[in-house]
Amino acid sequence: MDNKNDLSLLSVKLYHYLSDYVVGSAKVVKYRRYFYKCFDDYLNHEHDEESRIISSGSKAEGLDLPGSDLDLMTPSYHHMVDETHGKTKKKHLILDTNNALPGFALIKVSDESDFQVEKIYVTQTLNGLLLNNDFLKQRQFQKIKQQIPTFFMRDTISTLSPLSLLGVDSFLKIQGPSVSSALTGIPDADNVFCIPCREWPSIAKHWIHRNRCCQWPSSDLMTEAIYEGVLLVPVGSKSPSTDENNFEWRFSFSLTEKLLVHSFNHSQLLCYALLKLFLKGIIDKENIFNKLLCSYYMKTVLFWVLEEIKHSYWTPKNLLRCFSLCLQRLHYFISCNYIPNYFIPEHNMIESRFSEEIRLQLGVFIENLLKCDVWEVLLSLDVLSDLRHTTCYVSKPSHGISEFDKTMITMNIPDCVQFNENRSLRFLLHRIRHESCPTFFKNIYAIALLDLCKSKATSIEMHSVDSQHIINKQYYSQYKQCLFYLLLNLNGDAVSGWLLLTAFYYSCQEYRKMNVILQLSEEILSRDLYALSHWWDSSASRITKFEKENNFSRHFLKRLRHSLIKIVFVKKDVETDDSFIFHEDLAIDNRYFATGTPIVFVRYLRFLYFYKQNNTEGMKRAFLLLQEVVESSPELGVFCISTNFIRLFNTQSLMGIDVIDDCKTLDRMFTVLKSLDVTGLFAVVEKECKLYMSDLEE
Repeated sequence: MDNKNDLSLLSVKLYHYLSDYVVGSAKVVKYRRYFYKCFDDYLNHEHDEESRIISSGSKAEGLDLPGSDLDLMTPSYHHMVDETHGKTKKKHLILDTNNALPGFALIKVSDESDFQVEKIYVTQTLNGLLLNNDFLKQRQFQKIKQQIPTFFMRDTISTLSPLSLLGVDSFLKIQGPSVSSALTGIPDADNVFCIPCREWPSIAKHWIHRNRCCQWPSSDLMTEAIYEGVLLVPVGSKSPSTDENNFEWRFSFSLTEKLLVHSFNHSQLLCYALLKLFLKGIIDKENIFNKLLCSYYMKTVLFWVLEEIKHSYWTPKNLLRCFSLCLQRLHYFISCNYIPNYFIPEHNMIESRFSEEIRLQLGVFIENLLKCDVWEVLLSLDVLSDLRHTTCYVSKPSHGISEFDKTMITMNIPDCVQFNENRSLRFLLHRIRHESCPTFFKNIYAIALLDLCKSKATSIEMHSVDSQHIINKQYYSQYKQCLFYLLLNLNGDAVSGWLLLTAFYYSCQEYRKMNVILQLSEEILSRDLYALSHWWDSSASRITKFEKENNFSRHFLKRLRHSLIKIVFVKKDVETDDSFIFHEDLAIDNRYFATGTPIVFVRYLRFLYFYKQNNTEGMKRAFLLLQEVVESSPELGVFCISTNFIRLFNTQSLMGIDVIDDCKTLDRMFTVLKSLDVTGLFAVVEKECKLYMSDLEE
């Protein structure tokens, strides 16, 4: 495209489209970042220096694109590294960069007695007594292993017992320095244990002092970056011909990178998003190049370009030109077979990553794209398909819903309580009532407060009403306390609060009250409000026309009750052992409770109501409605699908349906599960299940 004016117009068009439909406006991005600031604040105890969790990755940076990651960094402040003397009040650890490749370091232990308990992780080598990087990954793996729900592979009912052959280890994987899941529907957060470096390492000090023609990052930003510090993550260098070096630790500048991305103007952030979309939607679609590059390389390319292009140039009308400059720089790096780490340029991040033949082909591929019209190249992205068919695009005004609400409603918000159940109501109320706290912060803390109410309600001991060992006064005290938290939790979203209240009345054998709440829940769901979602998605909603017209004038909590749906999941522990949700008819098994898809749980509860009324015709109608929604669900997460099908199996069992029908249902479940299985596990276990079912039939 030769006409500069046309390119500017198309850039503005793309800028508005990305802001309205793909990335979000500058305000939406700001609110996402505010959420993760509150998230970090909630997770970390103010007076606990030993334990800290820090969110990083694309989501914490403000992007919420498909495939965006959330890294939960857990620095081990019990182990701190010094580059020179290693004399600290903590463990005596010394940083050694002389005997490691650029970008990596060895960690020497100055006194073995400090590691008597953990001495199996310390090894005597030619370079001294070294800390092995594998122990942090294994410790994190075991921790996550205990937290990941496995209810879909337990002996919930006899027909599912072969699923117990699957172990949690099969669904988790250690990928680089992090522990992540291998299946759709497991939390999309990578957990990284790491060791903080007390000072900015000398190998990276050139980043602080090097000349920059465009004065980015600013001196204030670099000062803040130095204060944030550097982390050492448990992964070593490797090449195609050798295994990973278990004594090396890689420098991680993720905390600084988050600061740098937060300093972007919106045009720069959109260029960052375009680079990520370009990688996933164009380069990775070529099978030969799939997974060859990673999004971190694209971020690195952008950082280098930002140092060389004036801040004033990064405007909406120059978005396409800026993207082209980044693409040219990527091509240059690939041609040189060298992508320099932004903080430690001596570290070539693609060294030995791929063969010379593949590198040359990738260089030619990008070069051919650069010869094309950049506008046409980007329009081939699926995420821009609507823009492709629009000759003119003007930013659409937002009617009836604020950008803050849009952010909180549409982003996949992790339930903070699942990460830290030790926070008190007093902590959250203090944040909400603090005069200097901005309104949007207070609203985010209000969401956490309501989640905490849910957690407290589901952890109260509620002994069976007909128990011979229960004193009436004690029972009704627990009853009132649980009901108090459940009623507060009704403000948390449009449906799940009502579902928990319905389950509470069922557990307490108050079927008349249960029926009233069920009717209300069914009415709410009939408004086309619900959206089927992963169990991990705390917010999954469909904003209806009714809500757009009525929500804007309402208080924030009232808007939540009309626009937000949450999926409830609870793992049994000592405190929740006698919770009402672990009634034998409500829990997935004796260890887990999950609502699954809201409409499925509503119809399951309706079936249970008819079951307790001995209403055979009602049970049949409820079963058919439940079967319809379970077996016609769109793509969901593994746990959500499993929960839904287990509800269906439970109803079949209560109705006395024979094994042959169970086999048919099991077949349908595996058809769906295999489509989400990236490891091939379900294809293997399906054979075992079919053999088991055939034995039952005989």
